[in-house]
Amino acid sequence: RVREAVVSTQSTGESVRNGHRGLVVLVGERSRDQVVILHHMLSKATVSTRPSVLWCYKQDLGFTTHKKKRLKMIKKKIRAGTLDPNTDETFEMFISATEIRYLYYSESHNILGNTYGMCILQDFEAITPNVLARTIETVQGGGLIVIVLNTVNDIKQLYDLQMDCHSRFVTNAYQTVVPRFNKRFLLSLTDCASGIVLSDSLEVLPFSTKNSANLDAKKTTCEELSNLKSSLSDSQPIGSVINICKSLDQANALVKFVDVISEKSLKSIITLTASRGRGKSAALGLAIATSVAFGYSNIFVTSPSPDNLKTLFEFVLKGFDILGFTEHTDYEIIQKTADNIKSVVRINIYRDHRQTIQYIKPDEGGKLLQAELLVIDEAGAIPLHLVKQMLGPYLVLLSSTVHGYEGTGRSLSLKLFEELRIQSTKVGGVSLTELKLEEPIRYKESDPVESWLNKLLCLDASPRIISGCPTPKECSLYFVNKDILFSYHKASEAFLQRIMTLYVSSHYKNSPNDLQLLSDAPAHQLLVLLGPIDSSSSKLPEVLCVLQICFEGQINRQIIVSQLEQGHRSAGDLIPWTVCQQFQDGNFGELSGVRVVRIATHPDFQSMGYGKRAMNLMTQYYRGEIATSEKKTDPTLLIGLNERTPESMDYIGVSYGMTSPLLKFWKRLGFRSVYLRQTPNDITGEHTCIMIQNWDQIWLKEYHKDFCYRLLNLLGYEFRKLRPQTVLNMINTAEVLNTASCSSNDAFSNAISKYDFRRLKSYSDNLTDYHIVLDLVPTIAKLYFQGKMNLNFSPLQAAILIALGLQYKTIDDTSLIFPDLETNQILGIFKKMIKKTVSYMEDVMKSEIDSEIKALPSKVILYGLEGSLQDELNKAESDFKKKQKENADKVKDMVNADDSEFSIKSKDFGDEVKLSDNTIISVRRTIAPGDLTSEKSVKKKKRKGDGHAKMKMKKKKSVG
Repeated sequence: RVREAVVSTQSTGESVRNGHRGLVVLVGERSRDQVVILHHMLSKATVSTRPSVLWCYKQDLGFTTHKKKRLKMIKKKIRAGTLDPNTDETFEMFISATEIRYLYYSESHNILGNTYGMCILQDFEAITPNVLARTIETVQGGGLIVIVLNTVNDIKQLYDLQMDCHSRFVTNAYQTVVPRFNKRFLLSLTDCASGIVLSDSLEVLPFSTKNSANLDAKKTTCEELSNLKSSLSDSQPIGSVINICKSLDQANALVKFVDVISEKSLKSIITLTASRGRGKSAALGLAIATSVAFGYSNIFVTSPSPDNLKTLFEFVLKGFDILGFTEHTDYEIIQKTADNIKSVVRINIYRDHRQTIQYIKPDEGGKLLQAELLVIDEAGAIPLHLVKQMLGPYLVLLSSTVHGYEGTGRSLSLKLFEELRIQSTKVGGVSLTELKLEEPIRYKESDPVESWLNKLLCLDASPRIISGCPTPKECSLYFVNKDILFSYHKASEAFLQRIMTLYVSSHYKNSPNDLQLLSDAPAHQLLVLLGPIDSSSSKLPEVLCVLQICFEGQINRQIIVSQLEQGHRSAGDLIPWTVCQQFQDGNFGELSGVRVVRIATHPDFQSMGYGKRAMNLMTQYYRGEIATSEKKTDPTLLIGLNERTPESMDYIGVSYGMTSPLLKFWKRLGFRSVYLRQTPNDITGEHTCIMIQNWDQIWLKEYHKDFCYRLLNLLGYEFRKLRPQTVLNMINTAEVLNTASCSSNDAFSNAISKYDFRRLKSYSDNLTDYHIVLDLVPTIAKLYFQGKMNLNFSPLQAAILIALGLQYKTIDDTSLIFPDLETNQILGIFKKMIKKTVSYMEDVMKSEIDSEIKALPSKVILYGLEGSLQDELNKAESDFKKKQKENADKVKDMVNADDSEFSIKSKDFGDEVKLSDNTIISVRRTIAPGDLTSEKSVKKKKRKGDGHAKMKMKKKKSVG
């Protein structure tokens, strides 16, 4: 049975007729030992060389890959007598003789673009949907995928197996995880036509029920491909290279590549999108080889990792062989070794002239100044902003996977491609060509493993066409029962596919891991907006809008304080922990809140009010505005809002990558910004924004006001790249602007001096250039946007003020932001703002003076004269004469005073001098030598001064 299951589904050619892949699940402790037998059977069934193996694991392989260490362990078992020749020696020969690449699950992104014959997945608890999609899609047609479950003895134990990712799903208030994804995974194995579940003794378990399905592949004709090859046989170099193509889609894509390459257009972009295994990398490699034949000198290739380019460079070398290039004679290959893996990073060609094919990292766009051709492979795994930066005035070939393992592939189709389409319609814009590959090459068409994987992970979701739509007021919101949704029931699966279709078609950040998060995370819930439901109809209702929400908060106070003191944060509870750290307010973490994780509307009904209707109904529900009465009935898939008691919530928040349309949407719903991440997202280049709906909470107004003030101070740093219009929309709220009073100039009296005001006045009067007041623009901008100046600028004026005053852009840089305005027009708008500011300041200063005058007493009391004017004059005269007489009397008293007290007595000279009363003596002061010199100099200066005075008098007399 095992040989039949393997051989009948793993073949190429007559012996392995279908060319499909097989899936084997091994259960038991000795499952790893059976891998050798399966690989041997696969080798016998395969006509080509011995299949290579990709062995993926979590941390510990369970054996060593080092040859000497393995021999040492075998010798140790021989000495201990525990060696089993049937298993140990066989496994040792398998390890030694097989080309095996060992890979950690955490490094699974490095294998994009590679192909293997067999893939082994062990450590099931570490497997995620992303890992499943990446690894399984590397297996070629006729290959085998083996899932080793060596930690369980019964496959049903996986129903309750705790996965490693579950630790990230729990929060402080929601700890119980239900592994619904594992149950759905096991149930889906029954629908994999080429899948089988075996024990460690290779016995078929009863879990496999549909292995007898018809596996006959759909036969496709190659007549069109043969006709195309023959028609181009005379055209070189395409005539030779196209013979390598394996499908008609791939050949047509290569022809289009060569047509554009031969034109050597410098403004052309060709996009190539497809699912996995369609030959994108091979087509790019052949196109590069053809461009060398056309004389391109500087060719650059980029991808997330050099390992992803293994297939591309392989087909570049195949193209060289077809074109007659010889290694070491016409070109040389330069390889780089990383983690014991050699990767081609450069090919130097010197056949006719020096030509180079160079690998560069996605963030090394500065090296493309001399590029003639740029090839971007697996662009979906490269951050979107880096892809945009690499585009330039040269030919660009871009490929990406839009269905499958990487959600960023949708980023290209929803964002970048839309921008390129708009640019291609403008005069002088880029020439855009979009190509798509449908037919698989890595494996045959209608591969059962591909169908199973797409259905399990909802990868191949395409929007349904709906005829007619109800008005938003007629729609109702329902909760979805996750236990029933992920029960793998036929109706539930159809409804789940419709929901994931809206996710894929509406959002660019999608990955298979989102499905496991939705199914297993205990705090996540799903709501759908449906039109009127006909109870008599058996058809599933059409989903118009999907809401994914997450319950957050209710964090223990001690945990909050401890985490804030240590500078750490637990998993989950995105908004509570972010707000607590930003505002250092531990009280917010104790609140209960709802975070809107996603909101997706059917692409045919976007911008018609369905998303707004869903949000309004959810807001009314959690604010207690919808009457509820919970009924005990049988579980159903859909639960109405009036049939479920709402949880007690204090706020509704959202976290998203900020763009102008999304900001407008959430702001119209009454949300206010409280956080904007300074570093952009690695994938999209957008800044993460957190907004909370305004329920008239005082704390939210304070948070928003503080956030706006901080944002104004950070606009000169990382936020300098934001569009001023977006910044204006974020801070233009009633809580921030227009809160000033016209009766006080305290706001700018300390910030703007009288000299600054004179400069502003001079510029407003057209007396000076704008450079003389440019240093004052940041001050004016902060005063205005902090609500300290009651001015009314238009939105255009405010946006220009943000660019010049807060983002420190020049006039020329500002004109690039507003392409419809010339530099002179921006200067004219700037002058009007300064005139408004000067006029406002003058009005405030006048109002200050008026208020000071009004503060004086309203009545002035005047007292009249008691007598006539002559009486007053006579009184003043008598007072003056009286005072004059008193002064004269004082002088007379001094003249007639007795001077005996100043006479010199004989006793003052001692006994040596005998004096009589009539003796006249002279008294002379004793002067020191220094004093004598100084006194002489003073007298000399006095005489000199007298001489000068006499000379001046003589001159005056002579002039007279």
